[in-house]
Amino acid sequence: MKKEYDLKALKKRPGKVKVDPDAAKVPISLRLDGSILGYFKTEAERLGIPYQTLVGSILHQYASGELIEKKTIDLLKKLKAS
Repeated sequence: MKKEYDLKALKKRPGKVKVDPDAAKVPISLRLDGSILGYFKTEAERLGIPYQTLVGSILHQYASGELIEKKTIDLLKKLKAS
């Protein structure tokens, strides 16, 4: 790796910067129990992804209604069996 880079040779792309504000990542501060954070970090390492990506994915699944609680699944099974 070089100690210095000459950035003057870089060319600017023509046109406006295309940014979707809904798709932009927003930095936040969030307090979690150490055991919960440890779980996410361990699980993310097992999956080979950053833990923040895992947390974001789980929040996205919950917000979009794709993540269902285990209790809800058990209740649905009981209702189906009746």
